[in-house]
Amino acid sequence: MTQTNQPTATSEREFVLSRTFNAPRDLVWQAWSSAEHLKQWWGPTGWTLPVCRIDFRVGGTWVYCMKGPEDMEAWGKAYYRELVRPEKIVYLDTFIDADEKQIEGTPEILITVEFAEVDGKTTLTSRALFPSAEDLKATIEMGMEHGMNETWDRLAELLADLQA
Repeated sequence: MTQTNQPTATSEREFVLSRTFNAPRDLVWQAWSSAEHLKQWWGPTGWTLPVCRIDFRVGGTWVYCMKGPEDMEAWGKAYYRELVRPEKIVYLDTFIDADEKQIEGTPEILITVEFAEVDGKTTLTSRALFPSAEDLKATIEMGMEHGMNETWDRLAELLADLQA
Protein backbone atom coordinates (compact mmCIF):
# COMPACT_ATOMS: atom_id res chain seq x y z
CA MET A 1 0.00 0.00 0.00
CA THR A 2 1.43 3.35 -1.02
CA GLN A 3 1.49 6.11 1.54
CA THR A 4 2.16 9.60 0.27
CA ASN A 5 4.80 11.73 1.91
CA GLN A 6 3.58 15.02 3.28
CA PRO A 7 5.39 17.84 1.44
CA THR A 8 5.85 21.22 3.03
CA ALA A 9 7.73 24.00 1.30
CA THR A 10 9.19 26.14 4.07
CA SER A 11 10.97 28.59 1.80
CA GLU A 12 11.65 29.10 -1.87
CA ARG A 13 14.92 27.11 -1.55
CA GLU A 14 13.88 24.32 0.83
CA PHE A 15 11.81 21.23 0.15
CA VAL A 16 10.58 19.25 3.16
CA LEU A 17 9.00 15.78 3.15
CA SER A 18 7.76 13.85 6.14
CA ARG A 19 6.31 10.38 6.65
CA THR A 20 5.62 8.15 9.63
CA PHE A 21 6.89 4.58 9.40
CA ASN A 22 5.60 1.66 11.46
CA ALA A 23 9.04 0.84 12.84
CA PRO A 24 11.21 1.85 15.79
CA ARG A 25 13.69 4.67 15.26
CA ASP A 26 16.78 2.47 15.69
CA LEU A 27 15.64 0.24 12.83
CA VAL A 28 14.91 3.20 10.54
CA TRP A 29 18.36 4.61 11.41
CA GLN A 30 19.97 1.27 10.47
CA ALA A 31 18.19 1.35 7.10
CA TRP A 32 19.81 4.75 6.42
CA SER A 33 23.29 3.91 7.72
CA SER A 34 24.00 0.49 6.18
CA ALA A 35 24.98 -0.14 2.56
CA GLU A 36 23.35 -3.58 2.82
CA HIS A 37 20.00 -1.97 3.67
CA LEU A 38 20.30 1.03 1.32
CA LYS A 39 20.83 -1.32 -1.63
CA GLN A 40 17.38 -2.76 -0.94
CA TRP A 41 15.37 0.47 -0.89
CA TRP A 42 17.19 3.54 -2.20
CA GLY A 43 15.71 4.76 -5.47
CA PRO A 44 12.33 4.79 -7.19
CA THR A 45 10.41 1.64 -8.11
CA GLY A 46 12.22 -0.34 -10.81
CA TRP A 47 15.64 1.12 -9.98
CA THR A 48 18.53 -0.77 -8.37
CA LEU A 49 21.59 0.39 -6.49
CA PRO A 50 24.51 -1.60 -7.96
CA VAL A 51 27.08 0.78 -6.44
CA CYS A 52 26.74 1.72 -2.77
CA ARG A 53 29.87 2.53 -0.77
CA ILE A 54 29.47 4.13 2.65
CA ASP A 55 31.97 5.54 5.10
CA PHE A 56 29.33 6.39 7.70
CA ARG A 57 31.03 8.94 9.92
CA VAL A 58 31.34 12.71 10.05
CA GLY A 59 33.72 13.55 7.21
CA GLY A 60 32.92 10.27 5.46
CA THR A 61 31.16 9.83 2.14
CA TRP A 62 28.48 7.79 0.48
CA VAL A 63 28.89 7.06 -3.25
CA TYR A 64 26.01 5.46 -5.08
CA CYS A 65 24.74 4.67 -8.56
CA MET A 66 21.07 4.15 -9.21
CA LYS A 67 20.35 2.09 -12.31
CA GLY A 68 16.95 2.38 -13.93
CA PRO A 69 15.00 1.32 -16.98
CA GLU A 70 16.84 1.14 -20.29
CA ASP A 71 20.19 1.25 -18.45
CA MET A 72 19.64 4.80 -17.20
CA GLU A 73 22.13 5.70 -14.46
CA ALA A 74 22.13 8.40 -11.81
CA TRP A 75 25.27 8.81 -9.71
CA GLY A 76 25.51 10.67 -6.44
CA LYS A 77 27.97 11.42 -3.70
CA ALA A 78 27.08 12.50 -0.20
CA TYR A 79 29.47 14.12 2.26
CA TYR A 80 28.43 13.43 5.87
CA ARG A 81 28.53 16.60 7.96
CA GLU A 82 26.67 15.64 11.11
CA LEU A 83 25.52 12.33 12.58
CA VAL A 84 23.54 12.23 15.83
CA ARG A 85 22.56 8.61 16.41
CA PRO A 86 19.63 7.87 16.11
CA GLU A 87 18.20 11.38 15.69
CA LYS A 88 19.73 13.13 12.70
CA ILE A 89 21.84 12.71 9.56
CA VAL A 90 23.13 15.80 7.73
CA TYR A 91 24.91 15.47 4.40
CA LEU A 92 25.78 17.47 1.31
CA ASP A 93 24.41 15.65 -1.75
CA THR A 94 25.99 16.11 -5.17
CA PHE A 95 25.46 14.73 -8.65
CA ILE A 96 28.55 12.97 -10.00
CA ASP A 97 29.59 10.97 -13.04
CA ALA A 98 30.91 7.39 -13.03
CA ASP A 99 34.42 8.75 -12.35
CA GLU A 100 33.08 10.43 -9.19
CA LYS A 101 33.56 13.95 -10.55
CA GLN A 102 30.82 16.44 -9.78
CA ILE A 103 28.70 17.17 -12.85
CA GLU A 104 29.20 20.79 -13.82
CA GLY A 105 26.18 23.00 -13.32
CA THR A 106 24.41 20.67 -10.87
CA PRO A 107 23.49 21.91 -7.40
CA GLU A 108 24.94 20.83 -4.08
CA ILE A 109 21.96 20.06 -1.85
CA LEU A 110 22.19 20.15 1.93
CA ILE A 111 20.04 17.30 3.26
CA THR A 112 18.95 17.00 6.88
CA VAL A 113 17.11 13.81 7.83
CA GLU A 114 15.50 13.74 11.27
CA PHE A 115 14.16 10.64 13.04
CA ALA A 116 11.51 11.09 15.76
CA GLU A 117 9.96 8.11 17.55
CA VAL A 118 6.53 8.11 19.19
CA ASP A 119 4.85 4.92 20.40
CA GLY A 120 7.17 2.65 18.41
CA LYS A 121 6.65 4.50 15.12
CA THR A 122 9.18 6.80 13.49
CA THR A 123 8.45 10.04 11.76
CA LEU A 124 11.11 10.74 9.18
CA THR A 125 11.53 14.33 8.04
CA SER A 126 13.85 15.17 5.17
CA ARG A 127 14.82 18.78 4.49
CA ALA A 128 16.56 19.54 1.20
CA LEU A 129 18.10 23.02 1.07
CA PHE A 130 19.02 24.08 -2.47
CA PRO A 131 21.47 26.84 -3.44
CA SER A 132 18.70 28.67 -5.33
CA ALA A 133 14.98 28.62 -5.99
CA GLU A 134 15.79 27.77 -9.62
CA ASP A 135 17.74 24.67 -8.58
CA LEU A 136 14.83 23.50 -6.43
CA LYS A 137 12.32 24.12 -9.22
CA ALA A 138 14.46 22.22 -11.76
CA THR A 139 14.86 19.25 -9.42
CA ILE A 140 11.13 19.11 -8.69
CA GLU A 141 10.45 19.19 -12.44
CA MET A 142 12.79 16.19 -12.85
CA GLY A 143 10.39 14.21 -10.63
CA MET A 144 12.00 14.51 -7.19
CA GLU A 145 8.75 14.31 -5.21
CA HIS A 146 7.42 11.29 -7.14
CA GLY A 147 10.81 9.57 -6.85
CA MET A 148 10.98 10.20 -3.10
CA ASN A 149 7.46 8.83 -2.61
CA GLU A 150 8.42 5.61 -4.39
CA THR A 151 11.76 5.43 -2.55
CA TRP A 152 10.08 5.79 0.83
CA ASP A 153 7.47 3.19 -0.20
CA ARG A 154 10.39 0.82 -0.71
CA LEU A 155 11.82 1.80 2.69
CA ALA A 156 8.45 1.01 4.33
CA GLU A 157 8.49 -2.43 2.65
CA LEU A 158 12.03 -3.13 3.86
CA LEU A 159 11.17 -2.07 7.42
CA ALA A 160 8.14 -4.39 7.41
CA ASP A 161 10.28 -7.27 6.12
CA LEU A 162 12.95 -6.67 8.76
CA GLN A 163 10.30 -6.83 11.50
CA ALA A 164 8.52 -9.94 10.14
